[in-house]
Formats: sequence, C-alpha cells, structure tokens
Amino acid sequence: MAPRPVLALILFVCTTALLPAQSADIPYVIRNVRVFNGESVAERQTVVISQGKIAAIGINVAVPAGAQEVTGDGRTLLPGLIDSHVHLPFFNPAGALQQNLAFGVTTTVVMWAAPQLVAQVKELADRPDLATALMAGTGATAPGGHPTQMDPQGARLTPTLNSPGEADAFVAARIAEGSEFIKIIYDDTSEAYGRTLPTLDEATLAAVVTSAHKRDRIAVAHIGSERFARGAIAAGVDGLAHLFVGPTVSADFGRFAASRGVFVIPTLSVLYSVCGRSEGPDFLKEPDTMRFVKPQFRALLEVPAAPSNVSCDAAPQAVRQLVAAKVPVLAGTDAPAPGLTYGASLHRELEHLVNAGLTPTAALVAATSATAQAFRMSDRGRIRIGMRADLLLVDGDPSKQIRDTRNIVAIWKRGVRVQRAS
Repeated sequence: MAPRPVLALILFVCTTALLPAQSADIPYVIRNVRVFNGESVAERQTVVISQGKIAAIGINVAVPAGAQEVTGDGRTLLPGLIDSHVHLPFFNPAGALQQNLAFGVTTTVVMWAAPQLVAQVKELADRPDLATALMAGTGATAPGGHPTQMDPQGARLTPTLNSPGEADAFVAARIAEGSEFIKIIYDDTSEAYGRTLPTLDEATLAAVVTSAHKRDRIAVAHIGSERFARGAIAAGVDGLAHLFVGPTVSADFGRFAASRGVFVIPTLSVLYSVCGRSEGPDFLKEPDTMRFVKPQFRALLEVPAAPSNVSCDAAPQAVRQLVAAKVPVLAGTDAPAPGLTYGASLHRELEHLVNAGLTPTAALVAATSATAQAFRMSDRGRIRIGMRADLLLVDGDPSKQIRDTRNIVAIWKRGVRVQRAS
C-alpha cells in the first residue's frame, strides 16, 4: 500500500538464511505436544509426519520405524503460517520466500506480480527451502491509477482498463500468464496520501469481478477508504486486500461485509505505517529477529515513518465490527512496504490483530485455516491426517500469549525440516 521508491536502495545480492533442508523421506514424531489444528487446541498429542504429510494425530498412534523424535513438552505445534498479502522483489524473489520460511511462514499470497515474476516464482515452487507462493499477476487498474505512479517508466507497460468491455480479455490474459486469483485496484488514494489518482468506475470493477468468477477465480480488491471498500463489496468481490484509514467507521460496516460474504485482510501493520507509526526501528532493536532478516531487506526497516496527519482509528474499530459480525479476518502484512519485512512482520501483525479485538486463537486462525479456506488452498492451513506437513513448532502457548509464535523451535515444509541459520 505504501510507495516503494526506496526499493532502489536494496538491489544487491542475496546471502543465505537457511541451510540445505533435510530429506522428505525422513519421518518425524512429535510427542506430548499441544496442537493448534487450525481451529482449536488439543493437549498432549502425538503427531507423526511421513512422506510430506500428516500421517497420524492422537494419544496412542503408530510410529514408523526410524522416525526422528522431537519433544513437544511445553511446546505448541501449529500449521505453517500463511501471509495473505505480500509483494515479491524482482531482484531476489527467492530471498524473500526464504526469509518468510525462516519465520515459519510456509505460504505467501502474492498480491501483484508482473508476468515475468510470476513465471520465475512458479519455477521455484518445489524448492524445500522456500515458502510456497500463491500468485496474482498484474492487477486491474485504470490508466494512471495506483500503483502505476510508483514506477512511471514501467507504467507504460502495465495493462490497464478503460471500460467494462475490456474486462473479459484482461482477466483471460492474466490467467494465461499464471494468475491464480485476480487483484483489483479500486482506490483513488486520496484518503491515505492526499493525492487523487484515476481509478476504475463501478461498471468496470463489476465486470472484472464477473469475469474472474466466470473463470472460477476469486477477486480481491485493494481499497483505501470505507467508501471504496463498500463499493468493492457491493460489486461482488470475494475479499478486501486492506482495511482503510480514517478517524471513524460507520456503525454497520461489519454487518454490511458479513451480508455479502467477503473476507477482509486488515494489514494493520502497513496502515499504521501510513499513519506515521513505522515498526522498522522496533525490529532493528530485536537481535533475535534481525538474525534472520537478510541484509538486502534491512534497508526498508531503516526508513523512518513520514510525518502524517492521517488517522488510523477506523481500522481497529472496523476489525472489532468484523469479529462481531463473524466476517473472516485474515492475517497479511503488505511486506516489504517501508517498516515491514518478510516473515517477521506477520508475527507483529498477529499482535496487532489481538490488540484490535481478536482472541489469540482467532489470530492464529487468521494466519492458518481462514486464509487457506479464503484462497481455496484445501491441502494446508490445518493439522489433519492427510494434509501437507507445513508445520511450525514453538515454545509456549500462542493460543494464550500470541507473542509465543516468535519462539520458533522447528519448521517443516511438506514434511521436510527446515534448517534455520542466521
């Protein structure tokens, strides 16, 4: 959501954050562990990982010969976390996915990517040392609309829409390029940045949504104000990629969202940055976090928040309404916006969600099963027999103290144990 001209500061080469992963053929047994299965918590469970999947869960279960033992005493096993809103850098997408995985984020939902980047990331999909990516290609926006202002040279190459009649061809082209869902910009940026840009009209917005649904793809809208949020919801989008800035929210917003069956990704971390509360300096003071932040991603943490008169009071108010109305709330960061970074910022976003009114367990749902369901990833987000073994083991109990998600003991991607290294 925030402008990214500072990306030019960080175009230098990658250093490795993970050691080579172990083999998927190695079975594991985690004994006497607290299990958050994506929905609820069960105590003193034994979990068996075999051939990349969850093979058994329970009190007395069969364990394959030669399984590596992992103690679960005092620990909690979670589904691998999912960040429902990220952007990947052209210069090093593998580094971004590697850093996500180092923080237990086993899947990332990429909210905008040029066709060349989509193809590049898809070639990386099977690497065990990288988080999996679900990709939206180039988003639907008006000529001169957000985010073309961030790269005036590249804006000439960005496909845009002028009318509803262009929507079908636009969506078909994005899917042909590899988009797994459709991103739409419906925002004139005036609320957040005080600068009015062109945006799609209501008819074109609705036509893009209809075309996406015709092709069995979900449509997610970037918005920046309650006015545009309501317009996107009314047009039939499946979810909002952000909440919005402002001092207040209408009393019926949560009920309105619930009535249309949408999900919402609040991205509180980036909204607070827009409102002048950058989290980057805090991360820089956390050595346990910075050990796993790659040098090329450090620069955006060092960018101070710009002075802002924009209020963010509406966002946590809206979160409380959404919770009361039982609207699915998903955890997403918008990394690498200034002040944010891959992986670590999702743990901070969980804290923001709890502070805004979610219980710790609900925040864990937001980063696991809720996102998997919203984006139709039926093979992950839960700990169930037969599901892929994307897992995060932490010390403590994050269902009671959300900060315990940071106490990472072990990570598995498809049953392969990730070897973290600073």
